[in-house]
Amino acid sequence: MCLKTTIFAQLIMRLQAQNHIASSIMNKKLLLLSVLLLTAVVGCKNKSNNSTSQGSNSDSTEQVSSDEVAEGTSQAQIRQVDPALSGSDALEAIKKNYKGKVAFFDFWATWCPPCRAAMREVDQIKPELQKQGAVFVYITGETSPEEEWKNSLTEIHGDHYRLTDKQWQEISNDLHIPGIPVYFLLDRKGKMVFSNLTEGGYPGNDVVKKVITQALNQK
Repeated sequence: MCLKTTIFAQLIMRLQAQNHIASSIMNKKLLLLSVLLLTAVVGCKNKSNNSTSQGSNSDSTEQVSSDEVAEGTSQAQIRQVDPALSGSDALEAIKKNYKGKVAFFDFWATWCPPCRAAMREVDQIKPELQKQGAVFVYITGETSPEEEWKNSLTEIHGDHYRLTDKQWQEISNDLHIPGIPVYFLLDRKGKMVFSNLTEGGYPGNDVVKKVITQALNQK
């Protein structure tokens, strides 16, 4: 009788242990799901990457051929920035490329789900705005793996820059960027006529289309 009771007690203890393990696994899964949902809602915080940058001449461009990009109104271009420049100088060098144009700047990363979701949304209005002369400029940093970044350009038509980690961090600090995605718009005079740099998040197609159209209509 005592032996049977002992065996029964051991069985109960094993079942309790198994239930505890299953409960722990379930709690971990729920925690992971909560983190993913929170990231999708509030955006992505800036990452830092200690990898060494590989630079090239600031005036060179690498054209992505039409065979490597999806069909659309505009090809994707990879443009280079001198890695020796400071963050602020690098951004100013990029801005100068769009003097006389209306340019919409998008700060993003390949690992940022809200960034990619916003790109899919803006694709609904981008072809029309590009036909009117608007330019879409995409800026990322070294935390976006280079090969993954290049492969993603088949879906993202516009001008693309990949800054060094130091440049990215300096720009983030200078502009008080809390996370990505964030955006600003330059008119033909190079004046910033719209930004949500301190708030972050995609402002929506209605807002983006309105501010770009207004800038395009300015004389």
